[in-house]
Amino acid sequence: MRTVCELNKLKCEVLGLTWGSWDESIFSLLPKIILGADVLYDARAFDDLFATVTFLFQNNPGSVFITTYHNRSGHHLIEFLMVKWGLKCVKLVDGFSLLPSDKAARLSGNIQLAEIVLSHEQIEETSSSGAR
Repeated sequence: MRTVCELNKLKCEVLGLTWGSWDESIFSLLPKIILGADVLYDARAFDDLFATVTFLFQNNPGSVFITTYHNRSGHHLIEFLMVKWGLKCVKLVDGFSLLPSDKAARLSGNIQLAEIVLSHEQIEETSSSGAR
């Protein structure tokens, strides 16, 4: 499903992407902001997710990926994958701090609101390969 809206000259598109699936529509996307809602729950899909986000960033440097991550196990798989795909987290906010205390008390682990971008090294590599 695709929805488009114009708001103060900002074009908003809502797309249902399948991480790691490359169809024709993804090659023309030039997002400034990618919002990931409930996308980091199945660790088997994380690699495909970050591969897709990296591809979108390489086609449109300066974009950001904003998502939440509920770390239930203390395992740091996303940090490893961000390094693998040339991404870095530039802002991390404790998601529980945004919830009412009674709701936060019922949850375990921690929820992070993350802003992820291309690392400086990946930006330089993308720039140099585009100049060839």
